Amino acid sequence: MNKKICNRFCLLLSIGFLLNSCSLYKEKILKAEKEISFDFPKISEIKKKEISEKSKDISLGYFWGVSEGIYPYFPNHTFENPISYERPANIFVLKVDYFFDKKGMVKLMLYEWNPNEKTETPEDIFKDKFEEIKNFLSEKIGKPTYVNYEDPEKSREETLRDDVEWKSENLNAYLFRFKGKGGFDQIRLALYKD
Repeated sequence: MNKKICNRFCLLLSIGFLLNSCSLYKEKILKAEKEISFDFPKISEIKKKEISEKSKDISLGYFWGVSEGIYPYFPNHTFENPISYERPANIFVLKVDYFFDKKGMVKLMLYEWNPNEKTETPEDIFKDKFEEIKNFLSEKIGKPTYVNYEDPEKSREETLRDDVEWKSENLNAYLFRFKGKGGFDQIRLALYKD
């Protein structure tokens, strides 16, 4: 009888630990509305905002670009060196790159979520985060114009990519997630108004 009670108690403790662990992950994840901005102010305002949020400047100090598949209007602008910030880490390490012109106007923002090496980041958390961002953008911009999810069972590739795109008069977004059969995960988001 005592052994039965002990087993039930251990089972309840295990279930409680699992539920608590899941909720701890959920509590540490910032909501998309706190991470993503739809404002395109001057770069001077962004610098002030990032510094006030204790973001770390990780700019490379030279110009680098992105493919026209991600941002098709690159040839239409003359950009300064992009400025990059790493936000204070939680479950994810979030990096934001700002591309701005000679007048200081931001034209493109790139967000990148990576695993935090200091904490365990379960694979499902990336899937949940991707869906949360997708739902947030759909709520703000409207229905996506393109959605493609790659199936790991049907692909021979080691790294797959899920893509979602939005096009509207006021804002365009391109969200994609790299997922690897070996556990690699990364989410990227490009926001632009052109």
